[in-house]
Amino acid sequence: MYRLKSIKLYFFSILKLFFLSIRNFYFRSNFYNKKLTTFVPDRIIYSPSTYLSASLTTISNDFYKITNIAPKLLWNTSVKDKLKFDNLHSFLWLTRLDRKNSKIITKEIIKSWIDIFFNYEPNTWEMEITARRIIAWSSNTDLTLENSDKVYKEKFFSSLIKQSNFLSKNLNNLFYEPSKIICCAAIILSGMMFRENDSNYKIGIKELEKVINNYFDENGFPKSRNPEEVFICIKYLILIREWFKEAQKPIPDFLNKIIYKCGNCYAMLSCTNKQFPLFNGATEINHKYYDSFLKILKYKFNNEKHEIANLVKIKKKRFEFFIDCGNPPSNNFAKHYQAGCLSFELISNKQKVICNSGYGKYLSPKLTSLSRSTAAHSTLYLNDTSSCIFQKNKSINKVYGSSLVQKHKIINKNYTEDKDFYSITASHNGYEKKFGCIHTRSIKILKKEDKIFGQDDLKKIKNYSNSLIYFVRFHIYPDIKIVKTKARNSILISLPNGEGWLLQSKTNNFAIEKNIFLGNKNKIINNESVFISGNINEEITSIKWIIERVN
Repeated sequence: MYRLKSIKLYFFSILKLFFLSIRNFYFRSNFYNKKLTTFVPDRIIYSPSTYLSASLTTISNDFYKITNIAPKLLWNTSVKDKLKFDNLHSFLWLTRLDRKNSKIITKEIIKSWIDIFFNYEPNTWEMEITARRIIAWSSNTDLTLENSDKVYKEKFFSSLIKQSNFLSKNLNNLFYEPSKIICCAAIILSGMMFRENDSNYKIGIKELEKVINNYFDENGFPKSRNPEEVFICIKYLILIREWFKEAQKPIPDFLNKIIYKCGNCYAMLSCTNKQFPLFNGATEINHKYYDSFLKILKYKFNNEKHEIANLVKIKKKRFEFFIDCGNPPSNNFAKHYQAGCLSFELISNKQKVICNSGYGKYLSPKLTSLSRSTAAHSTLYLNDTSSCIFQKNKSINKVYGSSLVQKHKIINKNYTEDKDFYSITASHNGYEKKFGCIHTRSIKILKKEDKIFGQDDLKKIKNYSNSLIYFVRFHIYPDIKIVKTKARNSILISLPNGEGWLLQSKTNNFAIEKNIFLGNKNKIINNESVFISGNINEEITSIKWIIERVN
């Protein structure tokens, strides 16, 4: 069945790729590029405040030393360095420039970009990059437009209109909802800035409502179940709302509602270390400065729930504990999904202790694929096999995004609380079909002590003729020192803040292994992981472990 489905997808992906190649040829034509320039406005009727778009970037002031580089040389950045290329051509770094001394060079850089990239080019006109560029140019008019001559102004306006028309005509070709939200923001802004572009304003609002209705669950959490996408979405949704307020336009009810809901999800994910957990394709995000931005604008979100989108959070005075007890998303929302069912993370006094490996989407395709595996998470896996199977055909993935050939399913989940414990139990069937086993993870957290009792049970429900080896892995956050004790069944964990934790097991000995951390967008970081392993010989195999504070 899976093979037939893959053959069908492969056939349609080849047809789609052929169509895309024809479309790209058309996009590069003079006819299409002339068609995109519908009018050239004389003036702007609304210019958004720079400080609003400053919330979109964490790029440092010296990300590009533009005063030391000839404008044309900036564009030599290779597309292979995706993160740097995207940041450069999005122009969001404009908000970080010295406002007094960068006006002339900024206009020269933009003029240079327009001269080279005025017509469609697949990499620099990638839709999300184009949307962010529109927002950046429009939100920094003191640098990009003020005191400019008539020729420059005409080129600048013409390029903005051309790019916004490109987005509105091709929005329905996007299959990644966060990118759609960013594009809707740019389309709406272009409609607010120019009186003649009111149709784009209406299109942007209409399409944004469609995306919101399709993409968020009833609690306002993205259906991808990816914490990073909560951060992306709330930033752009609030940005759009603030534009409406500045321009004195009515704020749509659907926008107010989703900001309230998504904002509460943001509050639930927020931790004392100012980072989101690395589940389901998230990379490491520091939300410290965005929290300050929200405070200035008087946004206050609260969420005292223990669970949202099947991510369970236990928060005590001195630590936070997250565990993922959810099913994989549908293939429509699985672009960055990872097979990390029942993985967990632990934060103590603003320091992450146990983590997941993160998602290497900016590092390389090979690392992206590697980071999808269950072994990249702090959970259990069998025979070096993941709990989900991903589509490996490059043509299919290029057209449809990452899709799952086989998924696990949560078959039991229970959260309880009494005077002594927080308790979480969940089971999944990701190893049932291939190995005949059900995995159950039980977590009990003491209320009066900083102590976590963990138990992983593997239950055989059908025979498997070959040997079965389990691994329970604990990824240790970078720069944390760990030492195995002489007894071999415990690990001392020393945090940079001086705290000590002990990981121990009554059923198994531990081993330490060198590992890599992929949560950082810019680079691979070395770290270590601790694991316990063994053979499955009984009908029920139980692996017990404890994590506790020791000072």
